[in-house]
Amino acid sequence: MKEYDGKVRVVVKHMVVHPQQVQAAHLAACAAGKQGKFFPFYEAFWEKSFNPYAAARDPSKLSLEHIMSWAPSVGVDAAKLKTDMESQDCQKLIQSDMAELAKFQVNSTPTLFVNGIHVGGALPKEAFKQLIDERLKVVEQSGVNPAEFYDKKVMGEGVPQFRSKAGGGGGGGHDGHGH
Repeated sequence: MKEYDGKVRVVVKHMVVHPQQVQAAHLAACAAGKQGKFFPFYEAFWEKSFNPYAAARDPSKLSLEHIMSWAPSVGVDAAKLKTDMESQDCQKLIQSDMAELAKFQVNSTPTLFVNGIHVGGALPKEAFKQLIDERLKVVEQSGVNPAEFYDKKVMGEGVPQFRSKAGGGGGGGHDGHGH
């Protein structure tokens, strides 16, 4: 995403597919966001917890204890992380994300939307880059200020579900500003 610096905004929503295995990770990601560390935590989670879990099918790599063992390495205050994980704020955020994703019939990960275009499943980097480049051209040719394109075109004129929060979608998420 660094090659699109300033041109692309990433919003992450919590999709809890296997609650027994990953609920703690979702709560920890929310709590890390409250410290302004969502993306460093998110990236480290894949490297230090999920990939080792997937390689050996070792559920201990997804445990709260394991997450707490490496969280400080990405600048997260572990005591505050645990307190925020137990807060109603993080519980409500995850429930809200799940409810919003259900409106869009998202039921698996990864699921991506690029300016309203649904991408189900993972794509090779080059295919994903091609899609982003095509969508950026649409933005450039639209005559709409790029900073306003998402709100005006995708949310304002797009698929009905994208039009308003009240109408079933759109809105916030984890965009690196902490939640």
